[in-house]
Amino acid sequence: MLYELRRYELFGHNRNALYDRFADHTVPLFDRHGFRQVGYFETVIGAGPDLTYLLAWDSLDERQRAWADFHEDPEWGEVRRRSTAEHGLLVARTHSSILRPLPFSDLR
Repeated sequence: MLYELRRYELFGHNRNALYDRFADHTVPLFDRHGFRQVGYFETVIGAGPDLTYLLAWDSLDERQRAWADFHEDPEWGEVRRRSTAEHGLLVARTHSSILRPLPFSDLR
């Protein structure tokens, strides 16, 4: 099992717009495309505002296919176009790391 840790640095004035887009559109689209969503988080102490989330994958190939399908989904294209037209850019910078649990981790 691999885990993908993603962190989006936000424009503070658009934080709620991004959270709403995830809750109303992105999470259901991720479900449709087979993403295993472990959790979504906001930073309480530390640099922010941001949105951090964790995804689980069986393989890098599975990840690649799911992300490709998601980005090609016409519904995602329309959701992104509408939210950008209404609010401008929601994410300033994206960080992504692929993690493999160590043998002593509960997540192995």
